Amino acid sequence: MVLDSELIARLWEFLGESDLNTTTTAIVRRRLEEDFGIDLTDRKKFIREQVDLYLQNQFENAEEQQQQQQNEDDQTAKIKSEETDGSDSDDEEEEHERAKNKKATSKKRSKGVNSEGKRRGGGFNKVSRLSPQLRELLGVPEMARTEVVKQMWVYIREKNLQDPVNKKNIICDEPLHALFGVESIDMFQMNKALSKHILPLDSDEVKSMEREKPRKHEREEDPDEAKGKEKRQKGFLAPLQLSDALVKFLGTGENELTRAVVIKRMWDYIKENNLQDPADKRKVICDEKLKELFEVETFHGFTVTKLLAAHFLKS
Repeated sequence: MVLDSELIARLWEFLGESDLNTTTTAIVRRRLEEDFGIDLTDRKKFIREQVDLYLQNQFENAEEQQQQQQNEDDQTAKIKSEETDGSDSDDEEEEHERAKNKKATSKKRSKGVNSEGKRRGGGFNKVSRLSPQLRELLGVPEMARTEVVKQMWVYIREKNLQDPVNKKNIICDEPLHALFGVESIDMFQMNKALSKHILPLDSDEVKSMEREKPRKHEREEDPDEAKGKEKRQKGFLAPLQLSDALVKFLGTGENELTRAVVIKRMWDYIKENNLQDPADKRKVICDEKLKELFEVETFHGFTVTKLLAAHFLKS
């Protein structure tokens, strides 16, 4: 007989080497059945709970690593700042002399530079024309590539679209889905995908894309096609139908979200409202909203995935 601990160890190992966008609970169960030579049909619920615990653990580890990296970056910046402050006084006089010598030359050169040249810039700072889709998202027709990337990350962080399991992965909301045509995208793919939306100012491609835009919207808004796409979505990062009670609790009006995003928002709520028991951080003390949702006074943190299971509906 196979022990639960053996199943859990193999499950975590398998998930660690799998693509969570395409892997499903059924795939995990079949893999475990092959590895151990047993039928696990009656252990579906157990496997789902262990998958949820894995996703929760990955999210918490990612948060800890991000915080640790931030602390290290802050410390490095502090050291560099102190080193710079120490050397500034020694270099100040020498820098002043160099500035005086360059003043005449730079003054002459500046007369030859017109305002239009300054505006255009060059290299990575060169202003480009944006595709209609990117223009709609950012709200401007022209922007330098570096600024586009910066604004994209501002948008992603404001909308909380980073996958809690893997911060490099972006979970696309409706505007990003319209832009990239995918449900999720990693940061490296995003930079590549942006290239076709950042075009030279005189590009004919932009005009062509503008003509195609109405037809594209018609295709995107086809309800039958949209339903077909939703049917094909699988994996742990696929959106799930939420119960009315969970929709009310989240308060965003969204009735479909990925399991990972719901778990993340639940923990965000718990931490923001300081609901962890100070004597035992693993224990959560329910406020009125959580009591209404879960119908319990308290629960252990590792059971939050089990409590949420009833609020993910089968479509």
